[in-house]
Amino acid sequence: MKLLELVEASAGGVGRHVMDLTAGLLARNHEVDLVYSPMRCDQVFRDDLARLSGEARLQVRELPMHRSPHGSDWNAMRALRGYVRERGPFDIVHCHSTKAGLIGRLGLAGAAVRRLYSPHMFIAMDPNRGVALRGVGRVLEAALARMCDAVVTVSSEERDYALGMGIASEKLCLIRNGVSTAEMEEAPERGGLRRSWKLRDDEVCIGFVGRLVPMKAPAVAIRAFAKCELSQGERARLVVIGDGPLKEEMHRLAESLGIERRVTWLGEQNAKTLMHGFDVLVLSSDSEANPIVVLEALARGLPIVATSVGGVSETVRHGVNGFVAPVRGEAEIAAAIEALGNDAALRERMGKASRELARQFSVDRMVDQTAALYGQVISGTWKGGAAADLKLAPR
Repeated sequence: MKLLELVEASAGGVGRHVMDLTAGLLARNHEVDLVYSPMRCDQVFRDDLARLSGEARLQVRELPMHRSPHGSDWNAMRALRGYVRERGPFDIVHCHSTKAGLIGRLGLAGAAVRRLYSPHMFIAMDPNRGVALRGVGRVLEAALARMCDAVVTVSSEERDYALGMGIASEKLCLIRNGVSTAEMEEAPERGGLRRSWKLRDDEVCIGFVGRLVPMKAPAVAIRAFAKCELSQGERARLVVIGDGPLKEEMHRLAESLGIERRVTWLGEQNAKTLMHGFDVLVLSSDSEANPIVVLEALARGLPIVATSVGGVSETVRHGVNGFVAPVRGEAEIAAAIEALGNDAALRERMGKASRELARQFSVDRMVDQTAALYGQVISGTWKGGAAADLKLAPR
């Protein structure tokens, strides 16, 4: 197949997903054109792109796209249409993230190419967005769904939300995100990693990974950590991996709570290997689709404390491999951190359960199911359903 993967949000979990998918499709001998926006791109995406730069079947093109509505959107649509004429014909154009979904579906309206869309969380699912914006988002998503062949959701919650917005079930395909367990095995020596963070041997490392933006609710994690009272005194350290517009505000919050010296700020880094230094992962988000950072924590064998947001119910089993707290549930998150911080045996038991659960979320399974969907869309046999219903082509 000759495929075009279009992404605006080339950072964080969306960027990771697109790069994993691209690498997997290339490994299965498909041709891939990757068109991405450099305007919201992180170093992890750039590093992954550099690793694939020698692939003969890969073509890469930058296409600036603003995250919010912008006057240049029409230029982006024209540029995309020109690119498809120049490099096509393509069997599939797969649009990832809300803005790429808008640019790809509107910009290629009437073009003789099959179009797929992966929102990686609908804007209307984010409670930090204004009521009016969320309402407009719901209407637009329902309308734009008619301009593509399939909408790929990554969790049952996201699929149910799509149905609630009025997107027809025959348009929807559920393909859960995946993670490479082999990648997780490539990690720096744990002791050396923790020493570089100035952690004592007896300190429990509570890790937070994510952009410092309202949707990720980093303040909830910081306040919950400040409430913890471990049985052996100040034995825990919060390590924050991520950057964003709330950075300075989060530093001030930690200082005001008197825990600044117990927080290590690592900034924007590739957390895949750094998680090896964690003892617990905390996800305090207000909303998610199916967070890849949780899948990475599963593969790393970490107990997880997470809010009850999209996909978490499928990856964190309360009391088995972690604890699930309500959104903004600082007290519940604090209690879960305390329980894990005070009990090494509990951390070990839940960590083993996470590693077992990770086998259900392999990146190979995600790529195979996506490729199978592409094949059915191209052949005209796609009728909607879950990825488990797709007949996978032999590799």
